[in-house]
Amino acid sequence: MKVKIIYSVLIIVAIAFVLSMCSTSHSVNNAIDNKSEPVILDKDFKAPKSDEPVIINYIPDSITEMTINLVGDLMCHLPQTKNAQTGSDIYDFKPSFDYVKSYLQQADLTIGNLETTFAGTNQPYAGYPAFNSPDAYCEALKDAGFDFLVTANNHSMDTREAGLLRTIEIIKKNNLGYAGTYMSEKDMDSIRIITLKGIKLAILNFTYGTNGSYPSSEHRYMLNLIDSVGITRSILAAKQKGADAILVFYHMGTENISEPTASQKNAVKYAMDAGANLIIGAHPHVVGPTTMQYSKAINDSVFIAYSLGNFLSNQYWRFTDAGVILKICIQKNVTKNKTKFKKAEYTPTWVYRGDGIKKMHIIFPAHLVFDSLKIPVYLNSNHKQKMEEAFHDTKLIFEKYNPTIFLNTLQK
Repeated sequence: MKVKIIYSVLIIVAIAFVLSMCSTSHSVNNAIDNKSEPVILDKDFKAPKSDEPVIINYIPDSITEMTINLVGDLMCHLPQTKNAQTGSDIYDFKPSFDYVKSYLQQADLTIGNLETTFAGTNQPYAGYPAFNSPDAYCEALKDAGFDFLVTANNHSMDTREAGLLRTIEIIKKNNLGYAGTYMSEKDMDSIRIITLKGIKLAILNFTYGTNGSYPSSEHRYMLNLIDSVGITRSILAAKQKGADAILVFYHMGTENISEPTASQKNAVKYAMDAGANLIIGAHPHVVGPTTMQYSKAINDSVFIAYSLGNFLSNQYWRFTDAGVILKICIQKNVTKNKTKFKKAEYTPTWVYRGDGIKKMHIIFPAHLVFDSLKIPVYLNSNHKQKMEEAFHDTKLIFEKYNPTIFLNTLQK
């Protein structure tokens, strides 16, 4: 009798085991049929008790952003120097920036294209064709909010090598950064990388030429010229030094022509193929179009502005009296170590040349013409017409190939 009971128990246990195996097989088959993801358990996995919370270790992306203001040609024609003179060899250019100062300072970094030299008083102050300006001009740039100047352009050699070197000295004296012209081989090899908010931005500057006057063969390091080999080498060097993003600022194009030329497009291609993120242009003295282009080198879109026009000059015909403050935002995903262009906005500007009651060259945000309460009384109807033209011209050209760029008309 006892033996029969034992056999019965064993048979029941065996049947239960078989049924449990069938149930498991059925569940697995259902999981495959339903294409649900398999659950892989670590060998040290311990299922939590029913009353214990399940903790998932999730690391969110860490995002940081940098904003960059960019403006075009910072010129100093002789009428500007005369209007800024307040005494014997005393000059004050600061009032030229009164109306745009707050805009320039609304960014982490502000960059301008310096298109004059500071050769000192050993030679007369002069405008076109060979610029030499008072040191006070550089002081005014610093006061207005500029942090960095690009210095390679067709006027870099206006006062020869001595003037080029002294210009750098005055820039450094005013605690401004610079790129494009250099004091030595070591200086040229020192890629400018600005680190702000955890983002490393490299700034490179090249010019198409210098009106036929170049540094001597022994001093070629003094000036960066546009050539594909040099541009590629510099961009690669910036990457090796850890740059998260690379800005290439060119001096290129044809004066008074807004549409990009073949040489401009070639220069843009050189920088894109090498891995630049932002490509900015100056020299035509008129605003050119902006665009976004995909780059295989960075597997992302590159922001391009072919010409930022004149920011401050004495040029007075239509389009040359207009400029822009371009504000770019770049974003870094720290977790993924990826930096990219995020957005861009712009403020059209217009230059009053001191040809009215007030004898001073002054840059205005062009949309000020639409605010009768803020526009100064010394601007007559002709000035207002030109300012309104500058606003509409810049908007039309800047957005021509880039509808995503944002027009900033916020009063500051």
